[in-house]
Amino acid sequence: MYAYIFNAKISGLDISLEINASENHIEKIEIISGKRIKNNQGITLLSKNDLIRLPHLHKLINLLDDYFSYKPVNFNKIPVNFSLYSNFSSKILKTLQNVKYGGTLTYKELALKAGYSAKYARACATALSINKTLIILPCHRITASGGKLGGWSGGGGIKLKEAMLSLEKNNGKF
Repeated sequence: MYAYIFNAKISGLDISLEINASENHIEKIEIISGKRIKNNQGITLLSKNDLIRLPHLHKLINLLDDYFSYKPVNFNKIPVNFSLYSNFSSKILKTLQNVKYGGTLTYKELALKAGYSAKYARACATALSINKTLIILPCHRITASGGKLGGWSGGGGIKLKEAMLSLEKNNGKF
């Protein structure tokens, strides 16, 4: 397992992302703002020069650079380890992956797009709460009914969700 620390600024907020990757997938993205990488045994911390070892991680870092530079990006070709999730959660998260940059859906709309009834809206929220690969699987693009932001368990609080939605909606034009 490998880790890379990605630092960015968005709407005046400094954030740090710890990205964990295996040889084949991005396994986890965690907002660690202000914290240091956990000293987990078996994890190799990579520098920018080491990224060539893992082409999928290198591509993700380039896309994140673009994303936080206010450029529209599509993360769909970044391999995510969906085996970490139940069949239901995996289906919801794969559907989530197709929510376009700058767009939003409600939990109900996400359930319907995934082929479930509107009654599964709350279950969708639960599936998003265990999303291990923030930004790639853009749970920040899902809102409560009526357009309210709703919650966000991705770290950084509702301010970060709001900043990410604003970045995408305005393409950085504040």
